[in-house]
Amino acid sequence: MLSHLYAQSDSSPKTSVSGYVKYLQTTSIIPETPLVGNMLTDNLIHHRLNFRWYPKDQWTVAVEARNRIFYGEQVKLFNQFGSYSQLIDQYEGLVDLSVIWLDEDAAMFHSIIDRAYINWATDKWEVCLGRQRINWGINMVWNPNDLFNPINFLDFDYEERPGRDAIRVQYFSGLMSSIDVSIAPAKEIENSIAAALYKFNLGTYDLQLLAGYARGDMALGGGWAGYMGGAGFKGEGTYYSPTAYATDTIGSALIFSGTLDYQFSNGIYTMVSLLYNSKGNTASTPATGGQGGLFLFGGANNISAKNLFPGKWVGFVQSSKQLHPLVNVSTALIYTPTENLTVFFPTLTYSIKENWDLDLIAQAAFQDQAEIYRHIGTSIFLRMKWSY
Repeated sequence: MLSHLYAQSDSSPKTSVSGYVKYLQTTSIIPETPLVGNMLTDNLIHHRLNFRWYPKDQWTVAVEARNRIFYGEQVKLFNQFGSYSQLIDQYEGLVDLSVIWLDEDAAMFHSIIDRAYINWATDKWEVCLGRQRINWGINMVWNPNDLFNPINFLDFDYEERPGRDAIRVQYFSGLMSSIDVSIAPAKEIENSIAAALYKFNLGTYDLQLLAGYARGDMALGGGWAGYMGGAGFKGEGTYYSPTAYATDTIGSALIFSGTLDYQFSNGIYTMVSLLYNSKGNTASTPATGGQGGLFLFGGANNISAKNLFPGKWVGFVQSSKQLHPLVNVSTALIYTPTENLTVFFPTLTYSIKENWDLDLIAQAAFQDQAEIYRHIGTSIFLRMKWSY
């Protein structure tokens, strides 16, 4: 729901304000340790504010911010929780627009502006300057084409995803074709990204090709989206070749993901996806159980389009069904044989009333270690969300 403010001389909306407030409680069950035992409970209050200003036709100014208060055993365990920027602060860019207001023994208050841009658009052209989301991915789980803002599928509590400081120029050459040139500079050239994407249509398939420089690598890739029979059929892949500015030790790598999804007549929606990383692990390495939601927070900033998930081969299966107009149930399973790692991810969503939602979510991880299939961590999340 948007809240509009009107100028006195014009009945059209000049500004809009929207957002939400969420409360998330996390209970984590981990292997027994002398320091914390085997259970942790944590809390998160999350407020988001989205502001739009339309000063003239074709122009949009946007500022979006998120404010989060963390408190509980995880914050206390880490001691100065806010200093663990890889857990909390997901900005990437030239200017740090985040601030830690409070970082005490068992509480932390953090704010960040993750969108701040000016956008100009016509029928043929669109130019966007500032902190923005540049989404080049096609698949819903893993996106090797998403050079600018790759996502962590397990980080369900950040629907908007991090933004990047960039300039983006799009030219819409036809009804189903476009050229996208985007540049995201960074303080160091090895962290900068500059690439071009060409989208077009061929028969019943939407296709795309991309090329550019991404964090020390030259990247060349492409993808497609269409149908195979009655099932949706998508795929994307990118080849990375390191330059003199490369800082990782991965070397050249081919990353590919493919997806099939289908809606059955009984209302069950099913999706199957596969990820291949030519430089992924080929032998099992011990995974670490997390405290206070490892999968929600711990891996979010370690994701890159070149390293989307541990393992050389990773499989994903998801099914969901609307049990009632107000109730949706979903379950997902991720398995990588090279890591002998399984992640189980069920979700139950209940729409309490308009603008109010209640979610019950779990993430449970198991791994074969020394020929014993061990439980390495489970996080159970209870979330209430009010949108305005």
